[in-house]
Amino acid sequence: MYCRDCRPEEGLSLMHEMGRVGLEPKLDTSKSLISAFGKLLLLEQAEELFEAGPEEAEKVLDNLKVVGLSLSTLTYSSVIDAYLKNGDYNIAIQKLMEMKKDGLGPDHKIWTCFVRAACLSQCTSEAIVLLKALQDTGFSLPISFSQKNRTLYVSEVDNCLEKLGPLEDNAAFNFINALEDLLWAFELRATASWVFQLAVKWSIYRHDVFRVAEKDWGADFRKMSAGAARWPTLWLDHMQDASLQGYPSSPKSAVLITGTAEYNMVSLNNTIKAFFWEMDSPFLPCKTRSGLLVAKSHSLRMWLKDSSFCLDLELKDSTSLPESNSMQLMEGCFIRRGLVPAFKDITERLGDVRPKKFARLALLPDEKRDKVIRADIEGGEEKLEKMKKKVGLKRRKLVRRKLIRGVVLPKPVDFYQKKKY
Repeated sequence: MYCRDCRPEEGLSLMHEMGRVGLEPKLDTSKSLISAFGKLLLLEQAEELFEAGPEEAEKVLDNLKVVGLSLSTLTYSSVIDAYLKNGDYNIAIQKLMEMKKDGLGPDHKIWTCFVRAACLSQCTSEAIVLLKALQDTGFSLPISFSQKNRTLYVSEVDNCLEKLGPLEDNAAFNFINALEDLLWAFELRATASWVFQLAVKWSIYRHDVFRVAEKDWGADFRKMSAGAARWPTLWLDHMQDASLQGYPSSPKSAVLITGTAEYNMVSLNNTIKAFFWEMDSPFLPCKTRSGLLVAKSHSLRMWLKDSSFCLDLELKDSTSLPESNSMQLMEGCFIRRGLVPAFKDITERLGDVRPKKFARLALLPDEKRDKVIRADIEGGEEKLEKMKKKVGLKRRKLVRRKLIRGVVLPKPVDFYQKKKY
């Protein structure tokens, strides 16, 4: 009924309510909702239904084939994406080949799914297999990143973005975000910077993503992927030049906006914080607004001039592709793989800590870091016990004062008057 009346949102709410009371929706229900969302061009909601799980998505796809409804790349992209997110790469590739046999060529949604999965794969060989599958369907741009001719690669990206620009569904934006993640993950930092500039050229990214102007040092990385948001490095490089040259002059504080939203299971705010915390930067979370990092200009300039972390901020390409991915997705953070053990140890045992403390602990060997963290925890427990005793002592004094106030004290005796005769 809701689907016939073009009210699929209400139908989806009812389906969720069925699940809460223990009733399992039939495949026809999912199919009707997907069809209704598709007619209204609510593609994100349709994809959410498919992402409920690879097996469920597979059943819906088979059911659509049995019924004889015309299939689209949306249907296949949702199924393929579900398998890729579940790590079932071989099945996802099979579905891609199956789609090709059905006469459907992969579009930007399929490209983005495979590139995104490649940037999260653990080793280079896995990423190459995924990108080779796209090449077999006629799209060879992503796998070209492994070639040494970077100039030709950037030119191919430029042509691709020109074609994706007019398309809807944020086609160019989603694809370039995934591509930036891929290039950063496999240590092609300089190439990633050129692609970043192309995205600015085609207005995919704003021209004022970061700025170092007179009395205005700021950046806004909202809605960008984790790889694209590694551009604080480029921003730091510009601010370092300004700090050394004395121009443009800095404001009282430098502000970086990260936002609080998640993009493809990645928190941009947490990712950038981990990046800055490891570098012992002076950026701290804003006390009055979430999703905002602020650094006092004097501390920032001194850090950019003197810190060992800022000696070489130039973005470079690795001479050869690494055997494994240099980045890893960890609790919503897209962070350097070598930092993962220390990051996990610190956050699980101490929670959020200040940048200076995080950097100090992250640089320690595992055994020494364990001793320091245990000493920190024990010291915190002792401090808490002292505070409890102090609070209890204050309460007893307060009760005693109240009791004394309720007692009528005798009138004081004047001894000098008694001595008079």
